[in-house]
Amino acid sequence: MATRLNEDPEGSRITYVKGDLFACPKTDSLAHCISEDCRMGAGIAVLFKKRFGGVQELLSQREFPEHRSLVHAG
Repeated sequence: MATRLNEDPEGSRITYVKGDLFACPKTDSLAHCISEDCRMGAGIAVLFKKRFGGVQELLSQREFPEHRSLVHAG
């Protein structure tokens, strides 16, 4: 399923995947940038929202300016 297109000699772990992104092993991490309002109403954001939820957790982390929010799923 995953195909390595290039490998960084510094040890980068980025893998380009062609296929169902959500069929990756549980040991892999998925990340997605979203808008500040956490609406997640279009594109792949909708799939992340349905599969992992965590919108309320993200909204509760908004009180810190310039803060990167994180949701642990699984």
